[in-house]
Amino acid sequence: MSVNAATTIDAENKNTTQPAGVLLNKFSLIGLAILIILAAWAGQTVIVILLGLALSAAGLSKLWSHYSLKSVYCDRQLSENRVFPDEDIELKIRLVNRKLLPLPWIQVHDEVPSKFAPDLPPGIKPGFGLISHSTSIMWYSAINWKYRLHCSQRGYYSLGPLTVSSGDIFGFYPCTAIESEVDHVIVYPRIFTLSQLSIPSLYPVGEAKSEKRIFEDPSRTIGIRDYSPGDSLRRIHWKASARHQQLQVKVFEPSTTLKAGVFLAVDSFQNSGVWNETGLELGISTVASLANYLIEKNSQVGLWANTRLADSGESARISPGSGVTQLMQILETLAKVVMNSSGSFTEYFHDQRKAIPLGTTLIFVLAQIPARFKGILADLKESGYKLMVFQIGDGQDEDSMTDIPCFKIREPGETAKILAEKN
Repeated sequence: MSVNAATTIDAENKNTTQPAGVLLNKFSLIGLAILIILAAWAGQTVIVILLGLALSAAGLSKLWSHYSLKSVYCDRQLSENRVFPDEDIELKIRLVNRKLLPLPWIQVHDEVPSKFAPDLPPGIKPGFGLISHSTSIMWYSAINWKYRLHCSQRGYYSLGPLTVSSGDIFGFYPCTAIESEVDHVIVYPRIFTLSQLSIPSLYPVGEAKSEKRIFEDPSRTIGIRDYSPGDSLRRIHWKASARHQQLQVKVFEPSTTLKAGVFLAVDSFQNSGVWNETGLELGISTVASLANYLIEKNSQVGLWANTRLADSGESARISPGSGVTQLMQILETLAKVVMNSSGSFTEYFHDQRKAIPLGTTLIFVLAQIPARFKGILADLKESGYKLMVFQIGDGQDEDSMTDIPCFKIREPGETAKILAEKN
């Protein structure tokens, strides 16, 4: 099995010695040596022998402990570090002793997310389970432990730190090596088909046949026609209108590809300080499913989300692109979305809007539509943008928006309710 991630402790370069008890600390050993000298001066042979044995045992233990973690290596290996929900990964911990000195005892501790292995005892960090092994290891030997981790929920998870402890045979001077670096596992969001989300075949994510091409390339004008109510003012051809003495609008060349920007309003899933975790997960899966569908149709898709990503703390912003690499980048970013917003989605979109080219289809996924944002949607519609809104769970009534395609998405398999479809 190929190894995609690994963390290794070189215990020789990371060990720390911790004297056990008061009797064997530095000052106690000095005192013991003084007693031996006094007993020898007084001619107490038996006492000298006993104290000498104790001092020799302490010195031997100290020396053994000093070399106990020399040439000891411990590593964590993961079969995969990027998976989809309900997939398993194999975790292997390998311990190697590459020297002549045997180790009568050695302990290995590692921490993994409790969601991956709920049967493990609690770790030091909240939400983590503890993998713990105590054993002995001979010279030039290796030991392996394997675990099967079940990745059931989307997220960005850390594993570690990995800790190795050993010492002398009596345990007087234990040494501990800690690997501060951790491995990370990315669990992508769930991806559903559009039928599972009950999204009907409406643009821009359907294949409904129509004589009128829905997608047009605004950079390529192929003609003009008479103005019709509902046409955007941006499409008016003023020179042609003056020449014909009536309003004329540009006709653009149909485009077989779509450039879409998908916006996830993370803060809309919070109400009075309480997060709707189930709704947010469904919203993230909806975004992932739409991106997957559109990229499969050779469309360009970008992602914006006003969250604080788990690894960087920054909001999400991915410019439109196509192909498998683009999809993987979007899924990886969605895996890092947490229940923490970078601010109001209305203000976030206002900051990002200037970078969105005309002709981009804007898809919004949110739980509640802020009143201020409705005005922005109306302005986008007037400016010529194609819009779609996917509302997660129960929200506004059917009359909240009457000129923008809007869908309610509940649990996969339930019927998606069309709130409005007027174009």
